[in-house]
Amino acid sequence: MIVHILAIETSAEPYSVALANTTGVLLRHQRSGTRGAEQALSMIAELLADQSITLNQVDAFAFGSGPGAFTGLRVACALAQGLAFAGERPVVPVESLRALAYGASKQVRSPGSEPMRGSVRVMAAIDARMGQIYWAVYEGAWAEQRLAGPALAAPEQVTGLVTQWRPQVIAGDALRAFDGAWPAPNETVRLPYLRVDASMIAELARTDLAAGRAVAARDAAPEYVRDQVALTVAQRSGGSGS
Repeated sequence: MIVHILAIETSAEPYSVALANTTGVLLRHQRSGTRGAEQALSMIAELLADQSITLNQVDAFAFGSGPGAFTGLRVACALAQGLAFAGERPVVPVESLRALAYGASKQVRSPGSEPMRGSVRVMAAIDARMGQIYWAVYEGAWAEQRLAGPALAAPEQVTGLVTQWRPQVIAGDALRAFDGAWPAPNETVRLPYLRVDASMIAELARTDLAAGRAVAARDAAPEYVRDQVALTVAQRSGGSGS
């Protein structure tokens, strides 16, 4: 039986959706705008129509759970929850930094890049705005071993973190946003232009679903990391925050 997984990633630019099954992964992406949910739904409709698949044929919904842009995380989670509720399907939250680390590991293992052997240790690092960095360290073919994070760091902490964790690969736009903060490359591979997208989320969701790591739609939630920002927004909307 073919299992179809629909993934949504709207915490990074550009927004993207992907459909994964046993034959591969198909991706659609579009620059983000003011109507994020509408953009994502439009891409989902186009993707499913292209493959002659209906929402009822989707077995699970995945989303990039963060950390990342706060509004984008809410959009992705809400869409995955809504679509899953409608079809009584499970949801697979995938850490966005893990997906980025997986994408980096996959890239450096590719035949065209003098592929690394064995388990690759990757530090995923993205610009968290407000002069900070979201970072985490992963190992494994599917970035399944989280060694540290996700967490926030100030630029002046970067050298210490790299020295402590000794990643073989560093990936993410924090390399560009805080260029002067990173130590000399040495033998570390740097991927400053690699961004997380829904195809990475979908591939990891496929393995996570098979491993029983899906949740009920009502239990899906973003991973904010910067709690104070989440609290402030929740207070503005009348919630108590967490």
